[in-house]
Amino acid sequence: MSGDGGVSAPPISRMGAIVTLERVLARTPALAVLLPMLQVYDVGCLVHLEVVVRNATAPSGLALRLDSAFSGEESTSLHVRLRYPDGRDVASDDDRHCAPPCLSWFPGGVRGDGVHTLYQMPLWLFPLPPAEDFLLTVEWPWAGIGPKAVTLDGAAIAGAAARSAECWPR
Repeated sequence: MSGDGGVSAPPISRMGAIVTLERVLARTPALAVLLPMLQVYDVGCLVHLEVVVRNATAPSGLALRLDSAFSGEESTSLHVRLRYPDGRDVASDDDRHCAPPCLSWFPGGVRGDGVHTLYQMPLWLFPLPPAEDFLLTVEWPWAGIGPKAVTLDGAAIAGAAARSAECWPR
């Protein structure tokens, strides 16, 4: 738990339910930004962003730029923003001063095969979004990606939250 009453991470004793999205949010000749799924808990959800890089065409310093995305402080980092129907906004680069809703970088991973590198870059969203459609926008000017928006189904996320289960019965 965070000091403001928010939940700063997925609950360990629950299994998150999956909302499959399978979206390519943006692509350049060197990289693609993917949104394969959301992992939804009763209190929030992990937004599973992935960046796939063609190593031969990757811009110099890309790994450092991806590392900086987790801080949100760099002008060269990947930016993610949610806009709810009531006009509320939540952004990945504003999680340090965040009263809920919050969208915070969460530890990810990296793996590669010599030709491509996959950066797993999840974000923790707390609390759950409203059960109505809302917009997710990614923008990464440094990598040549202007704002790209996709509509997410808040009702599907609410349904997944109801399927989130305790690891052990109470």
